Amino acid sequence: MQRPTQSQASPRFLLAAALTFLTLVAPVLAGDLDGVIERIIGHTNLQGGSAAVYISDLDTGKEIAAYNADTPMIPASNMKILTTGAASMILGDQFVFRTEIMIDRSMTPPTLIIKGSGDPALGDPDLFNDDQNGLSLASLFDQVADALKAKGITKLGEVVADDRIFDRAYTHPNWPIDQLNRWYCAEVGGINIHTNIINVYPIPGSPGSAPRAVLSPEAPWFDFQINAKTVTKGQDTAWIARPRPANVFTLRGNVRYKTEKDVAIHNPPMFAAALFANALSERGIIIADEETLPETHARLVGEAEMSANSKTIAVITTPLVDILRRTNTNSHNLYAEALLKRLGHELTSDPGSWANGSSVLRMMISEKIGALAAQSTIIDDGSGMSRVNRVTPKTLVQWMGAVALTDAWEMFEDSLATPGTGTLTKRFRSTELSSELHAKSGYLNNTYTLTGVLIHPKSKQRVAFSILLNDIPSGAASRNAKPLHEEIVDAVDDWLDTKAGVSSFGG
Repeated sequence: MQRPTQSQASPRFLLAAALTFLTLVAPVLAGDLDGVIERIIGHTNLQGGSAAVYISDLDTGKEIAAYNADTPMIPASNMKILTTGAASMILGDQFVFRTEIMIDRSMTPPTLIIKGSGDPALGDPDLFNDDQNGLSLASLFDQVADALKAKGITKLGEVVADDRIFDRAYTHPNWPIDQLNRWYCAEVGGINIHTNIINVYPIPGSPGSAPRAVLSPEAPWFDFQINAKTVTKGQDTAWIARPRPANVFTLRGNVRYKTEKDVAIHNPPMFAAALFANALSERGIIIADEETLPETHARLVGEAEMSANSKTIAVITTPLVDILRRTNTNSHNLYAEALLKRLGHELTSDPGSWANGSSVLRMMISEKIGALAAQSTIIDDGSGMSRVNRVTPKTLVQWMGAVALTDAWEMFEDSLATPGTGTLTKRFRSTELSSELHAKSGYLNNTYTLTGVLIHPKSKQRVAFSILLNDIPSGAASRNAKPLHEEIVDAVDDWLDTKAGVSSFGG
């Protein structure tokens, strides 16, 4: 009996093969993504935690899948999606932050004025160390000293910080009080410098003795105590305490190695003025007189103080595109809060604050995606550090759709992390996506979030998604959170493959 050749295969065999193929791709067929998402969540042990997901076509706004999509959730750093989207649309891609260095000659000797714009990037060490496109503090002080000397100025009466573009509520009331000395809770001012932190380098001494500590930038006027000891065994447990809203610091713990410890400072504009005074004196500019410490002649501008005779001698600028990238790719909270306050100032002309910045953002949400979305959104800060914030995944996705309709989209999309960069450096390693992914991750205790967009290389279809997980207990459930994000993104990627006619067997 002649066996069937491949072209003569029996109909029963062909049917079986077809059924097998359909079984493989069924989870990602168009229109069935709802069921896939529900199964993924249902099969993941979240130990009572809650999940909310929304997925739609970025260009048409058509819903693709939803799971508790209208449930307001704590967004963590996905709050930055709202903040940076608004900044992109309101400020525009030509916007730059401008910090002006000015001289007021109405007094003798003249006064140096630092006029802030809320720029969070001034002297950010990560910008000039990693990207080589920022202005280091040393270079900044060198240039200002040279500009003064070029005008024949070798003595100043005082250094004044004009920070009035923002209010002086430096710390958000709903940030965790036990973490206010951490870099991610750094205070926010109208003038920010060195991301409002100091780097402390504990240096071990002989066993059992007190270690030394080196500060960068140098701040000799700080009250810095050492209550630590050098060890040669065990863990290095060094940490820096700043228990009250003042620049009083204590090195604690055991010091075994030279390490870097970052600690947030108090009163950023005053810190900036004192840094300038100290650095300029080291560069040959006398502050007040040679008998007193230069930082004692640094102060904040008065609320109604005028300086009609001031002239600008230097300007430091930072493009908005750089601010957005640092905000979203690196998830830097100071940057997001500075953007929110700047939005408040931009539309009200009052000092930027969390209150007027939040009002502007709420107004934009209402205008762009509707009053119901604005009503269901609680905007407490711009970075997502506050646990009071609430937003639905549907609002986050629709917000990205609104940004995509404007000229601001390219700048906004480019600011998001991609796998292997920023906060996604260690994400999506076990997932081989066909589509290009741009996303913003978020984390607070018991909260894991991911919002972004997938762009398929063949169909060019763009799909926006938001996956918000709240109340996830520590332990096994928390270890399941990020894999759950990635499994859902992989499922959307498979769905896009199927829509584009590309065979997909699980990504």
